[in-house]
Amino acid sequence: MKYIHKYFHIKKISNLTQIEWLLYFCLFTVALLLRVYDLSARAMHHDESLHAYYSWELFQGSGLTHNPMLHGPLQMQLTSLIFFLFGDTDVTARILYVAAGTILVILPIFFRDLLGKHGAIMVSILLSISPSMVYFSRFARNDILMVVFTFGMVITMWKYLVSGNKKNLYLMSALLALSFSTKENAYLMVGTLGLYLTMGSLHESWPRKNYRDQFPHLSYPRLIFVWAMMVFKTFRDCIYNHPRSRTFTVLILLISLTLPQWSAFTGIFQESIFLRWSNIILVSGEGASNIGMPTHGGKLLAFLVVFFLIVASMYIGYKWCWKIWWKCATIFYLIWLSAYTTFFTNIFSGVQSGIWQSLGYWIVQQGEARGGQPTHYYLTLIPIYEYLPAIFAVLASLYFLKHRTKFNLFLIYWTVITLFLYTIASEKMPWLLVNITLPIIVLSGKFLGDLFNTSRFKSKPSFSQGIIYFVPTIVLIIVFSVTKYSSNLHPIPRVFAAIIMLSLILTSFVFIVRFIRRYETHASAKYLYAGLATILLLLTIRTTIYANFVNSDIPIEMLVYTQTSPDLLQVNNTIKKLHAKSEMADEPLIIIDQTNGFTWPWSWYLRNYANAKYPKLQPESYEPHEQASIVVVHSSNHLAADKALSKNYKKAGRIPHRWWFPEHTYRDLNIINLVPKLIDTKHWNTFLEYWLFRKGVGKSIGSEDAYIYTSNTFPNIDFVGDTYRK
Repeated sequence: MKYIHKYFHIKKISNLTQIEWLLYFCLFTVALLLRVYDLSARAMHHDESLHAYYSWELFQGSGLTHNPMLHGPLQMQLTSLIFFLFGDTDVTARILYVAAGTILVILPIFFRDLLGKHGAIMVSILLSISPSMVYFSRFARNDILMVVFTFGMVITMWKYLVSGNKKNLYLMSALLALSFSTKENAYLMVGTLGLYLTMGSLHESWPRKNYRDQFPHLSYPRLIFVWAMMVFKTFRDCIYNHPRSRTFTVLILLISLTLPQWSAFTGIFQESIFLRWSNIILVSGEGASNIGMPTHGGKLLAFLVVFFLIVASMYIGYKWCWKIWWKCATIFYLIWLSAYTTFFTNIFSGVQSGIWQSLGYWIVQQGEARGGQPTHYYLTLIPIYEYLPAIFAVLASLYFLKHRTKFNLFLIYWTVITLFLYTIASEKMPWLLVNITLPIIVLSGKFLGDLFNTSRFKSKPSFSQGIIYFVPTIVLIIVFSVTKYSSNLHPIPRVFAAIIMLSLILTSFVFIVRFIRRYETHASAKYLYAGLATILLLLTIRTTIYANFVNSDIPIEMLVYTQTSPDLLQVNNTIKKLHAKSEMADEPLIIIDQTNGFTWPWSWYLRNYANAKYPKLQPESYEPHEQASIVVVHSSNHLAADKALSKNYKKAGRIPHRWWFPEHTYRDLNIINLVPKLIDTKHWNTFLEYWLFRKGVGKSIGSEDAYIYTSNTFPNIDFVGDTYRK
């Protein structure tokens, strides 16, 4: 315990006051309750069922082989351990992510030195009630795990940059290994931190000589050459100068440990003039189990690339500081190998897929652009769910660009570069929003903490300060009222109303910006920020409740995306009740049509049923099986199945098997069609109706349907799916 106490610097944390401890305990409790309450109420998503099922197979002793389609193997291994300890249920399938999301809320305690006392509390508050953080902490996908590891990486990096304690390097190595064992956006995280550390190293070692007088006399080619030579010399100085800067030390650690993981990146050159003539395939696009792997002559080249990068990483570590590096490398590869080889049970295939296919598969998938979302996808999601931290992140950027510190500028960089990278990435999904939300929350929380750090709210506020506090609420009420009641007016008055409101909003924004730039320490400004934060906080809590407990599997929420309908959960619960009443010998026969992936989530739901069968039915004909208790048929096969089953089964009920948010509502937005919407309050009303009450999209929900045939003895099921299509 003494070693652990020293290692994690808990002495510094002990400086927290009793009030702070109480606040963090309350936030931890609230976060846990939000994440664990009614955890089994939502139907298992397609991806959730995959992760849960393969975790269950490992728990049953069937082993686990890394499949890059499911990302890293770590989540399945940890979930399998949970199944071993607590049994396999929908709740235990999600409990790992609940734990990660709850731990995330208390991590700002370890960042308190840089965030400040108030800033750390603000970040914890925002993390605890964030709609997207709560949603994906209740969702069996590894994205929330990546958020925890990313935040841990940022914390340990800055702790080393400030203190120089090498134990933070060991912890960084472990977090790096956990990240690469979890999901491939670890590459984006390493690239983000690596770019910052590169710029920081160059800035620290850049020659102070003034070259401005020379540059105007240089041609552009010569200017580029001079700058390139300066960068090269600066990096050379970083390498050979002793002692090396802490910034460069962390950069070297990132490069040396992860260099072999980038081996498959060479696959981007297979279609270039360098390799096209050779027909060498480094990342194959064919074969279900072979996607992303080298084939034929590519295998030798891939082996040479991996071998060279491993040797290069060891050489870099040797030249840097072998005494520290071998310990970091041991930590990294022990965790990484344990994960990808499933604790050394499949060493060859695990190492091969982990070091090459994990990245190679997703290089191939970038061309698929799964989801097909528009460039502005996250800019649509953020105002709907993460408007509180987003608004204050914009204000924080303006504030910190004036009050510059190295840490403040890093937070701006981290926020901007993360949003940029996920925006240009070809695959855009709602669960990736948590990676963008994390830096936004840390930036806005630090800003709020700094502003309120010097506040004096002990004395009774003056009348004018009280009015200022309620200004944001009053403005919101006015905007809503004008929007609501002007929607029935003639188009011209509506346009005038919209222009007036836009002018007021723009004027208010300019006023706030001027306050930030000139009067940020003024008490009245603090009341304005407090009023804005309060009303947005209340609205955010409301949004969190709606997204996670009211519409958790209903695709009127953009976070829901494509989701298993609650009707399947109703069917599964009925099957479980029927099975519980019967003897094992009388276990019901269940037929699931596997057309278009209808196997999932049934493979998870029916994992313990020996009489569950998954034939692929045909639309032309249906061969009846022996009398089954329930038959689930894809809608495309309905007519043939109806002829064969209509006599011995109840009338089929049609339900959405999986359904999705109506993407046409936002996919075609652009500057040209956005301007008319901004200057007409009728469109404002449409947006506010959705933003506040999630109205207006129910009738447009898309779905892929199933027909449910049940025997005459099977209990009736009350389907609820259609009630949401209003």
